[in-house]
Amino acid sequence: MNRIAKAFIAASCAVVTAFGFAACDFGINSPKSAYQVAVENGFTGTEQEWLNSLKGSNGSDGSDLDIEEVYNVAVSNGYGGTFLEFLKEYLSVNVSENNNTDTIAHNMMSVVSVYCGFTVTTKIGGGFFGGGTTQTSIVSSAGSGVIVGLNKEAGNAYVVTNYHVVYDADSDTGISESIYLYLYGDMNTFDTSLGKDEENGIRATYVGGAMNYDIALLEVSGSSILMESEAEVAEIGDSDSLSAGEKVYAIGNPEGEGISVTEGIVSVDSEYLTLLGADDETDVTFRVIRTDAAINSGNSGGGLFDAQGRLIGITNAKRIDQIKKDEFGNYYVSDSVDNFGYALPITQVGYAVNNILDNSGTVKKAAFGITVETTDSKAKINADGKAVIEEEVTVASVDSGSAAEGILQEGDILRTISLGENSVDITRRYQVIDFMLTVRQGDSVVLTVERDGKQKVLSVTFDNTSYFQTVA
Repeated sequence: MNRIAKAFIAASCAVVTAFGFAACDFGINSPKSAYQVAVENGFTGTEQEWLNSLKGSNGSDGSDLDIEEVYNVAVSNGYGGTFLEFLKEYLSVNVSENNNTDTIAHNMMSVVSVYCGFTVTTKIGGGFFGGGTTQTSIVSSAGSGVIVGLNKEAGNAYVVTNYHVVYDADSDTGISESIYLYLYGDMNTFDTSLGKDEENGIRATYVGGAMNYDIALLEVSGSSILMESEAEVAEIGDSDSLSAGEKVYAIGNPEGEGISVTEGIVSVDSEYLTLLGADDETDVTFRVIRTDAAINSGNSGGGLFDAQGRLIGITNAKRIDQIKKDEFGNYYVSDSVDNFGYALPITQVGYAVNNILDNSGTVKKAAFGITVETTDSKAKINADGKAVIEEEVTVASVDSGSAAEGILQEGDILRTISLGENSVDITRRYQVIDFMLTVRQGDSVVLTVERDGKQKVLSVTFDNTSYFQTVA
């Protein structure tokens, strides 16, 4: 038997060992030994002679073989399958394809396409002294949303999307009065010229939102389409525990062409991004997760899921080339930056959604009346093997007349913050800021601080309406 024939038998057993199995199994109903397979492939002689032939003259003939070489020989002899199929067919190996299709399938059932119609009235003519006529038209937009609350039996749901998906600064009403949702695979008959779909679309209404968080909450009531669907509520993850390098999937409605999936990793777990707000006038700074998963127009409001299928972000933006001027006043495009997509962290989004529900559609955020700063920052490998950043967060100043006056002091190092059962160890500055979305009037927030080298437990009560700010 030639060297390649020997290789097929020897490497077969070796691969089983490499994948964690102790034996070869070449048939489901009638297992055959490696020697039997060798005979079927043309070897003549006893089993001992076959074993001796594997060793070669110096016992090292098979030491440099690999399964890909064996696969190539099989192909040259007429085998037509892929390498993966070859392993599955000839080896008793549970080959992992690193494929999350079953998890992603459920995620896709929790993401919807969002289409909005807006009425826009435009004045034509008239000049400085008035007069002229008006013209009314319908404009539409497409985006995405994620089901975060679901009662399928009743056909009810809550859907989170971006504020800029359902708001048009030039429209007569601002917020769309004609919002339709489509589940994955559903027939889309949204009429962009009319801004509606009375046949296949799921009608949704706007509950509330905030431009400065780019979050809007939609509600569906009594939808027969939802009752009969495979729709699922998204499993909420923890964006505060993310680290760079984790695999993520972005699911949304890019270019308004229907639900699709892209894959990437977390590039930065938390950073700040300044964009022009939905009103086309205000610069708004958002805290975001950066990912290299493809995020395009129409993905806005869709889901960013981790490898376990948990929702960890709401996609809202992508990086584009920036237009700048040179020293002579000429415009030019700065160096392009590829694969920069952004998502709002789900922990912050969850806080904002609950705030919207508790405050009749608006966001009212509590404020200690302090400024905080990062006085130390370092990276470490945590118990889960993730690279994480830990910051020391310190009170820089306390405002006169604020909720924290006389309780917190400049120089206090913030260690924990809690309200009821919700307790957070403070390892990042943003945690203090986001946490304030959970506070309601009359609540007492408990803080553990380090002051002069000693720990103190302090309580701040928010019993005055002046301690709250309505967020646009």
